[in-house]
Amino acid sequence: MADMATIATRLPWLSAAEGADRVDGAMRPLALHLLRRAALYALLAASLLLIVPRVLMELGVLGEEAGATVERAGRALDAARAYGANAEMPAMREADRQLQAARELVRRGEYREARRAAATVQADAVEAQRAALVAQQEQHRRAEAIVDDVDKRLNSLEESYTVMTTGLDKATVAPLFSLMKTARAAGGGLTLAYEQGDYGKVLRDEQTAIEVIESTRNTIHSAKR
Repeated sequence: MADMATIATRLPWLSAAEGADRVDGAMRPLALHLLRRAALYALLAASLLLIVPRVLMELGVLGEEAGATVERAGRALDAARAYGANAEMPAMREADRQLQAARELVRRGEYREARRAAATVQADAVEAQRAALVAQQEQHRRAEAIVDDVDKRLNSLEESYTVMTTGLDKATVAPLFSLMKTARAAGGGLTLAYEQGDYGKVLRDEQTAIEVIESTRNTIHSAKR
């Protein structure tokens, strides 16, 4: 019987090595094609996962009802007000206008447009809240500077009062002491407002407090002459 190895060598289709090479050579383009298609399908699936939910939410198929979306936008507006946003801010005025429009759209059954208006309300509310926080920080800074300045003025006034009233009779000192009490109250009112976080009051009452303190200082100096 002929050697099987010799026969396999003479008949290539019986050679395991050559058969493997041919199968491998035939499979490589096919495998590459399949991998490309799989990558394409994965990309399409990822795109659909990103786009389809948004479209369905826009159409109202997914997500909360339009009325709930509008009311959530209204709560965002209330939160902005709690942080100090007011109707003087352009973003708040626009948010208020859009909120009324969104509620009217819900009433008319135009839910898609209502959702869009509600989204605008939320964006404007966030912007108004950010602006309110910046304004509050600036107000805090200014109020702190005012309180420090008034405190220095009061300390200086106290020193002047002590020096200028030394040697004066009680009848002359009595009205000056009354003026000092008023000046201390004016300065103390600013400090109390600052400690309570009412920075707007500090800014509003600054000029009055300074006028009271400086007027008292002038009166005390005049009494010594």
